[in-house]
Amino acid sequence: MHEIQLAVAARPEAVDAGFWRAVLGYAPLADDNAVDPLGHGSTVWMQELDPDKMLRHAMHIDVSVARDQAGARVAAALAAGGRIVDDSEAPAAWILADRAGNRVCVAAWPDGAVPSPR
Repeated sequence: MHEIQLAVAARPEAVDAGFWRAVLGYAPLADDNAVDPLGHGSTVWMQELDPDKMLRHAMHIDVSVARDQAGARVAAALAAGGRIVDDSEAPAAWILADRAGNRVCVAAWPDGAVPSPR
């Protein structure tokens, strides 16, 4: 058995668990984390960084959601304090960031496909 957790690093004033819950479609377990309500995904928790340490963004998270739910997921993340970094591929994909600048790509599934006109 094992458990995998993803830590999102931020300075204390930029800890943004609400944004990550919204963009991932997760629920709170404690103030500093988010859990998959279906129990399939990894726990995500906010790691407070020492304000004197340099913040590096060596990774980002990709979230694929059903095409008809992608816009709502982005809207929830924005309402939770996120910001759009790049929406040039919308409605197939958006790059968002939390207050600390940690990035996440929300992609419409399957494969960012845009519905064909009827």
